Amino acid sequence: MAAPPPAAATARRLVASSSRPNQQPGRGAHRRAPLQVVETRRQRIFRGERLLLFLSVAFVVSALLVVVAGQAMLANGQVRMAAVQQDVTGAKAAVQGNLLKVAILENPDRITKAALADGLVVSHFIEEPFVPLTTALPTPTVTPAPAVAATTTTTPAS
Repeated sequence: MAAPPPAAATARRLVASSSRPNQQPGRGAHRRAPLQVVETRRQRIFRGERLLLFLSVAFVVSALLVVVAGQAMLANGQVRMAAVQQDVTGAKAAVQGNLLKVAILENPDRITKAALADGLVVSHFIEEPFVPLTTALPTPTVTPAPAVAATTTTTPAS
């Protein structure tokens, strides 16, 4: 394709410049006031909605953090309870073992065998004291204990 003739290019430039007649440089073109952004009511409401959105997200995040902290505390408590339960189970087993040892040591047959091994003799005659319930017993006579001579202690002089 061939280049357009120079007259057509000039016409395009004129049409483009004619849409802005007051902005020709150096010819006293008036300047417009600088544009300012004016907040509309909708933008102000949107700012409030943004604040509300931020507060609601912050509330949800803080609630989740509280839940996570509570779960962590609960898990730590369960670990401690498991350790205490393990200690209690061990103590119960030790008590049962000790009760079994005591029951074995209390066995009358074992006690009799140990007494015979130590030289004691089994008595077939058992004498029980007789106290009549119809007559009162005489009052026992009590003698005072002999007085102990008071001793003085002296410390050697140094």
